[in-house]
Amino acid sequence: MSITGKGAHKRSRRRLALRKSDRGKIDLKKALQTFAEGDRVLIDPSPSIQRNIPHRRFFGINGIILCKKGRAYTVQVMQGTMAKTVDLLPVHIKKL
Repeated sequence: MSITGKGAHKRSRRRLALRKSDRGKIDLKKALQTFAEGDRVLIDPSPSIQRNIPHRRFFGINGIILCKKGRAYTVQVMQGTMAKTVDLLPVHIKKL
């Protein structure tokens, strides 16, 4: 009988996989980018930095920056008819 993992990244290994040429690299330009309130962004998690990575249901979703909390940004995402908020580091966000 096999034991399945119950971690935060369960069933998302393929989505978080890096190419061999990109392993071990951190994009400083992406880590130091800034956003203004009201900017439209895409949630694009960077697997090289696992801290503050969003849940896999938010991968590839568009949202709006609400405010800045320390180094992270609060992003409002629509899921169906409900508005959800996600706190993300700038490494996991792309400007649209």
